[in-house]
Amino acid sequence: MAIVTGRKNYFAIALKYFIVTLLTFIFIYPFWQVLIISLNDSVDLARGFPAWLPRVFSLANYRQVFRSYLLPRAVFLSVARTVLATALGLICNGMLAYSLTRRQLLAKKFFNNMFILTMYFGGGLIPTYILINNIGLTNNFLVFILPAAINVYYMIIIKSYYVGLPDSLEEAARIDGCGDFGIFIQIILPISIPVFAAIGVYYAVGQWNAWWDNYIYANGNNLVTLQLLLMRIIKDADTIATMAEKGGGSVIANPTQANPMGIRMATTMVATVPILVTYPFFQKYFISGITIGAVKG
Repeated sequence: MAIVTGRKNYFAIALKYFIVTLLTFIFIYPFWQVLIISLNDSVDLARGFPAWLPRVFSLANYRQVFRSYLLPRAVFLSVARTVLATALGLICNGMLAYSLTRRQLLAKKFFNNMFILTMYFGGGLIPTYILINNIGLTNNFLVFILPAAINVYYMIIIKSYYVGLPDSLEEAARIDGCGDFGIFIQIILPISIPVFAAIGVYYAVGQWNAWWDNYIYANGNNLVTLQLLLMRIIKDADTIATMAEKGGGSVIANPTQANPMGIRMATTMVATVPILVTYPFFQKYFISGITIGAVKG
């Protein structure tokens, strides 16, 4: 009986390892495919995608991406908007969520419902553009920062986390003479690091990948961020390939021409790697912050 039970345990463990390995492969292989396509020679890539390793190794796609003179400035602007918008968003959403959990707040239910209403109804693109233009944020770096200061969905997650905190912490702080601002800074913030780290990851990824606001509200090259620049590079590569095809040419006939698919994969890697590098440092906070914040609503 013990032998049978032992065999069942070994089988269950082997099955678990097989499932985990299979899922890991499913998740990693698409990213690996993007990487090897980006590192493959353009002429060879035109004959079909490599399966596991680059058939003809080449950095031509990356040279095409990095040759733009706007790249250093675009990277700086993307990093700046990511850091500043994330910091401002965490501060504003954290303070707003804290104020909406106070029992002494008048019309608290009304304010909560008004914020939730904005998740379902918006002004639309044209009214939003008119508003941004009227307050002087077009062609202004602050257009990347200020509109992102409040996100109702993130605020609700933080608010749910606050609701789960014991009331005794606030009562003890008030006995010691702390006001609302002192309680928020000295008590709430230090014990809310998990949820702030989780929301910070959300904010950072969203800001790093953002390009639409850059495309709509900022003209010229002074405020071009990395994502918009990469989109332009992809469009230029597609345009060149289309013109070559209409003229009877191809990547195979013109080895100096970069393959549009290779350019897309290279830009994907350039845009994704910074997030992949920074995410592991916040992973434990990300998971605990979301799960704890979802305990009570």
